[in-house]
Amino acid sequence: MIAKHVIESLYRKYPKPPKSLSNLNLDKLIAVCGNLYGAKLSDDTISFAQLGNSSPFHSILLRNICGIEKFEYHIALVTSSYILFFNRDKVDVTVHFKPETISCLKRIYHRIKQQLFHSFRP
Repeated sequence: MIAKHVIESLYRKYPKPPKSLSNLNLDKLIAVCGNLYGAKLSDDTISFAQLGNSSPFHSILLRNICGIEKFEYHIALVTSSYILFFNRDKVDVTVHFKPETISCLKRIYHRIKQQLFHSFRP
């Protein structure tokens, strides 16, 4: 399993997609996942045959990919809202969804709203 601080650092390292697709190192992903996951690259998407058509991660738009990072046992495909960790030895994909960040002002608003709601309840 990938540690929490590694996941957080991936989101910080790849906050948005690169300006050019050549900066993504898609060759690294295809080299590792090509045969094992049936990865196919088209003009605007990358699809993984082993994930099945019903999977929401079967086909990913290239413009949504922020970065690709290679680890000892996994390769990570980073987007702005989730990270796919592909196991390099067997067909096994782990997904981490980025938690929604709540601003300080929103927290204060919700706390005041909650207190007002509880004070006016009969």
